[in-house]
Amino acid sequence: MNVALLFAGGIGSRMNSRALPKQFLEVHGKPVIIHTLQHFEAHPEIDAIAIAILPEYREHMMKLLTRYEIQKVKWVIDGGKTGQESRHNALKTVAAECPEDSVVLVHDGVRPLIDAKLISSNIATVLEHGSAITCTKFNETVVSSEHDHIDDVIPRDHIYAAQAPQSFRLGEILSLYDRAVEEGEHDSIDSCSLMHRYGRKIYRVVGPRSNIKITTAEDFYLCRTYFEILENQQIVGL
Repeated sequence: MNVALLFAGGIGSRMNSRALPKQFLEVHGKPVIIHTLQHFEAHPEIDAIAIAILPEYREHMMKLLTRYEIQKVKWVIDGGKTGQESRHNALKTVAAECPEDSVVLVHDGVRPLIDAKLISSNIATVLEHGSAITCTKFNETVVSSEHDHIDDVIPRDHIYAAQAPQSFRLGEILSLYDRAVEEGEHDSIDSCSLMHRYGRKIYRVVGPRSNIKITTAEDFYLCRTYFEILENQQIVGL
């Protein structure tokens, strides 16, 4: 079984949005979270979807699912106080009804430019290796700077930015979240960090640079530009 775990629990503090959290802002005629969901909804290898949401926006989310006819969402889960807690809650909920060897694709609700090829590559890599971390090649000069001056210039030949989906066997990744909590860790950055912390091998899936996460207002406008490019490509057949 292949399950997408989407996280839409942010409040958009860096977006300066006074009305709705960033996942509910509209871009290209639809809320960001719906664009993201529709990629997983349409993918033939995805069997079910779980969404971790801010409790106060549950009703709003349910209305959107009905309006846009999203059928694969099986679980809508209250998010926790931290990203780790939200991911853990979702994993536990899914694990109560799915086999341990299920493939789970942990994805940000505010990464609406994921595509079918990337979803398929994540699933295939988990089936072959047990983990799949979406990465994009770093094409800028990378420096280390603790104070005002540059401490080091780091060779970028093997530098990648980790993105999402981050995909795993359900039983393995849930066991690591359980272990982290037992050891007093409640605010890890992401699933990839926990895998590395506990010495598990992580396999890279190279994704497109367009697979951006909408965190700031600049990201929102960049995302809107990507949507316009994709639409123009469809119109002219590029």
